[in-house]
Formats: sequence, structure tokens, C-alpha cells
Amino acid sequence: MADEKKNNKTETKEKIFIGVDFGTSKIAITTNDGKSVVEQNVVGYPKDPISSKFLKKEVLYGNEALKHRVALNIFRPIENGILKTNKDDISAAKGLLEHCINSIKLPKDAQTYAILGVPAEASVLSKKILTEISKDFFTGVMVASDPFCVAYELGLLENVMIVDIGAGTTDLCRVRGTLPEPEDMMSFPKAGDTIDNALIKSITSDYTNAVVTKEMAKRWKEEFGFVGEPAKDCVVEVPVDSSTLELSITQELKTACESIIPAIVEGITKLISTYDPDFREELRKNIFISGGGSLIRNIDAVIEEELAIVGGGKVTVIKEDPFTAGSKGALKLAIDMPDDYWGKLV
Repeated sequence: MADEKKNNKTETKEKIFIGVDFGTSKIAITTNDGKSVVEQNVVGYPKDPISSKFLKKEVLYGNEALKHRVALNIFRPIENGILKTNKDDISAAKGLLEHCINSIKLPKDAQTYAILGVPAEASVLSKKILTEISKDFFTGVMVASDPFCVAYELGLLENVMIVDIGAGTTDLCRVRGTLPEPEDMMSFPKAGDTIDNALIKSITSDYTNAVVTKEMAKRWKEEFGFVGEPAKDCVVEVPVDSSTLELSITQELKTACESIIPAIVEGITKLISTYDPDFREELRKNIFISGGGSLIRNIDAVIEEELAIVGGGKVTVIKEDPFTAGSKGALKLAIDMPDDYWGKLV
């Protein structure tokens, strides 16, 4: 009788479904009970006893870590879209995930089922590590490719290509009405970080005493980023020696942003050329840009111009919030996933 009561109690536990997008730049979590969080994928530990006493914390996460980064040893556990495999970065990633989960206050007694979005060509090892660090927080865990999650959120499920431009990687995925196979996906490290690094190199080469940090380049890209013709002059304040100069970085930013276009066009062309010939034209007409890179002005038009040389294509920027589309799609997939699929790797 006691066992029967225990089983009945288990069966009546609330079920919470969760979508997680563990990206290079940000982690986003969305739940079916309306909770969500987006946090910078950064973890910081005080450098010494003085910083520990000043900050009154032994670990800081996300925006708070970036705010105090000069007093911290900073960890970015995701690089090029992949979780680093050393012990410290794995520990940092797990702590960040726990921090985000605690911030949305999931019911303590609920059964929680989460799908984690990962890059299109994430390794089996990377998937396994992410799954293992998540098991302490969720009843059931699966992984799925980020671009497929975006497609699922938007209901774009047949003869569609998603080009998800993140910070560490650009992920491409053909969607054909079923879960994608390895040949439907492609991933390469030409993405937001590539732009940031190219911008830093260009400015510091032109102005040898200029100091441009990663955070500065990222901020300028997010404010002014464009390809093709500029809408306005991009003027920023650049630290040079002990002073600050107002400089136009329009040409440097254009060159940096356009540096990822050839790899994207090559990837799109390859996935089209290896698709079922009867449906290639339909695939060409349904190319969608998502992720933080979708905010780069004119990126759809410029990619279309490049594709015109190799057979054409219709490119559309997804209007969904680029930082939550993946987690929302992962959530939707988790809700729809049959019980017997949990535990499998997609």
C-alpha cells in the first residue's frame, strides 16, 4: 500500500518542459510555464583575496562578471560553439547553467525535461559532456541542433534551409520534414567572433597605438554592423595612448562583417547541390538567416547577390528574437517529443 501511494505521488508530479540554447556568447533558457532568462556565457572568479572581499562573492556570472572583469579571472566555457573539455571550463559551464536555472525558480518537486540546442556538427563528446552536466538539474535531457530548433519554433519544416549565425559558429541545416541527418547539417567557425577579431586587427593595424578590446568590438558590431552599402558613417571613440579619439570605422566594419559571407555562400551552395534534385529549387527559395548575425544590416540582400552567381536563392532574415529563437524551438520540441525518445542524441 505504501509503494502504491508513492507511485501515485510520483505520477502526479508537475511536468516542466525546458528549452536551452547554450551558445558561445549567450545562454538562453525558456520554459513552458512562461519563464525565461538570457545571460552572457561568461564566468568570473576573483583574482585574489582583495577582489574577493571587494566583490563579496566567490564566483560571478554573465553581465555581472563582465562588469567586474578587471578584478576577475574570466572563463568563457564555450569556444567556437563547443564546450571546452578541461575541468575548469566544464565546472564553469555547470555553474552558469545552475545560476540560470536558479534565477527562473523552477518548482522543486517538478519533473523537468530539457532539450539543449548545440551546433549543427557538435561532436559526440561535446554532446555527452553537456548532457552529463545537465543531469543534475533535469529529470530527462536530450540534445538537438540549434538551427533545427529554430526551424521547429517557426514551423519551417519542409524544404527549408536555416543559416544560424552565432558568435562562435555559423550552423546550416536542411529541414525536410524529419529530424536532420548528419549530411543535412554543416558548421564552421566563421561567425560573430570572426568579425570581432577582424575588426580589432584592422583598427589596431591602422592606428598602432589604439587599444580595442573584444567587448568594444562586439558592441560596435551590434550597433553598426552592416554589409554592402552603409546606412550611415560609423563613428566610435577609440582609446589611443592615454586619450580617446573619435574615429570612423565604417570601412573596417564593412570588411570585417563581409569576411564571413564567402563561407556562408559556399555552405549554402554545397547543401543545395547535395539535396534531392526534385526539390532543390524549392530549397533555394526558402533560405532563412537566424542568430545574432541576422542583425547585420543588408546580410540577406548581399547573400542573395552572391547566390545569384551560382544559381540564385531567396534569403529571408527571421524576425524572431535571435537570442531566444533557439531556446523557444528547443522548448517546443521538448513538449512534442514522445516519452520513449528521451535520452537519445539527435
